[in-house]
Amino acid sequence: MTEDAKKPWYADLPPDKEAEANAKYEESVMRICNGVKQASLSFEKAVQLVDIDNEDMKAAVVDDALKVLIAEMHFNAGKSLNELAKMLKLPLAQLEKARREMLQDVEQAAIEKYKEEQGGAGNA
Repeated sequence: MTEDAKKPWYADLPPDKEAEANAKYEESVMRICNGVKQASLSFEKAVQLVDIDNEDMKAAVVDDALKVLIAEMHFNAGKSLNELAKMLKLPLAQLEKARREMLQDVEQAAIEKYKEEQGGAGNA
C-alpha cells in the first residue's frame, strides 16, 4: 500500500477548510444514523441521504456511521448482529467485519494511551 493510500480523507485539507469539512462529516454520519433509527431506512437508503463529492470522505462517513450504529444498537441496546443485519439489510459478514475493526481500534487506542502514560516506554 502506498503512503497516499494510508492517508485519512482529511490529511490534505487546507486549514481554512477543516472546520467546514468536519461539520459536513459529522452531519453526514448523523444523517445516516437518523435515517436508519428514525425513518426505518435500510443502511443503503440512509447512505443515499448524504451528498459528498470526496470519495474518501464518503467512504469514511459510511464506515463510521455503520460503526456508530453497531455501537448504539448492538453494544448499548443489546441487539444481536444478526438482528441488526436484517434491520439494516446488510450482510452479516459486513457487520462482523466492522465490529472487528471497532475492537481493533479500541485495542490500538488503549496501547497508544498506555505508551503515552509510560512515556513511550514498553512494548505493549
